Amino acid sequence: MRAYGSVEKLIDVQKRIAKRALDTIKPLRVTPKHVVGLDVAYSRTYGGVAVATLVDFESKQLVDYSVAVGEPRLEYIPGLLAFREAPLLYTALQSLGHDFDLVVVDGHGISHPRRAGIATHIGLALGKPSIGVAKKKLYGDEVHVRGVSQCIEYPCIVGYLVDENGYKLAYLVVSNKRSRAPIYVSPGAGIDLDSALRVAMEMILGTKLPLPTHYADRISKHIARQLDRGVLKPSQLKKGIKRLDGFIAGQA
Repeated sequence: MRAYGSVEKLIDVQKRIAKRALDTIKPLRVTPKHVVGLDVAYSRTYGGVAVATLVDFESKQLVDYSVAVGEPRLEYIPGLLAFREAPLLYTALQSLGHDFDLVVVDGHGISHPRRAGIATHIGLALGKPSIGVAKKKLYGDEVHVRGVSQCIEYPCIVGYLVDENGYKLAYLVVSNKRSRAPIYVSPGAGIDLDSALRVAMEMILGTKLPLPTHYADRISKHIARQLDRGVLKPSQLKKGIKRLDGFIAGQA
């Protein structure tokens, strides 16, 4: 499956990406109007199912979404997720057909061993502010400011991640009362940590994830299941994903 060459070469690429991306880290000065969410689920039959959602920041409504299906070019290697999933996510995004101001990616931004998680890759490539929201820690030491049981209002900040020099990489956020494990919110590119936290928390409405990736997660998993059951074929997705609109209300 490997199509990129050696792991060492990919790591070198990430180091160059990180250097460029860190120069773009800055406060977000303008409130976004439309936010894209990106996530990939996996079908046993067809491989990756990438979904790009478009959410209105003010109303929090899902405006549109698009799908791309294909076999990843690289097996899963911790720290190199971008090389596995980003190409398929770019394809889904190209089919979306809407302008947008910011991207939320299921995965890490700078909370990554080389400060170049998938959200960093994508934000830098698109030239858009990007935020990584991950379900599991990849790198860094956790500093806790309160226990989960001490949270009164949600979403609730329970701590943050730091690197070996004490540099703050991500916030740990418990989304709601049902969540016992935090999500990890980090800047990808074109936005600083505090701005990334503010945007992410504003888009968590009783969900585990911010709405853009919440919808992308639900839709991608639903389509992967439908593909595996034979209810859908990839050719049907190309003809018009809008035929699947009916399931969103029940999945939200």
